[in-house]
Amino acid sequence: MVKRLSLFLFICLASFFMFELSYASDIKHASDTSFEKEVLNSKGIVLVDFWANWCGPCRKQGPVLKKLSKDPSMQKVKIVKVDVDKARNISQKFGIRVIPTLMIFEDGQKKEQWSGYTNIDKLKKELSKYVK
Repeated sequence: MVKRLSLFLFICLASFFMFELSYASDIKHASDTSFEKEVLNSKGIVLVDFWANWCGPCRKQGPVLKKLSKDPSMQKVKIVKVDVDKARNISQKFGIRVIPTLMIFEDGQKKEQWSGYTNIDKLKKELSKYVK
């Protein structure tokens, strides 16, 4: 019984991590050293997601961002994820206290910021102000 339960848990965890890796392929990841290149020096619209792996709402936000990245009307939007545990300096610079925190940048300038899980309809609405 214990062996079956252990095997079941292992399969569940393996499936979860495979899913997590599969959704991240179209989304950039930035660190303290790459944030400037990926966000501040980017032309156009960048949606930044400050998140952490241990955060439930952050993990719920991930598949929404993946879906957004596949939306034809949002193809001009670059999506960048910043792990607050790994990018402490940039998280501190932007005063991240709650995650997920989402920010919209246009040509390297911060335009908007909000915190908490955001569904795809609200993301599209916010981004449509900048996507032409």
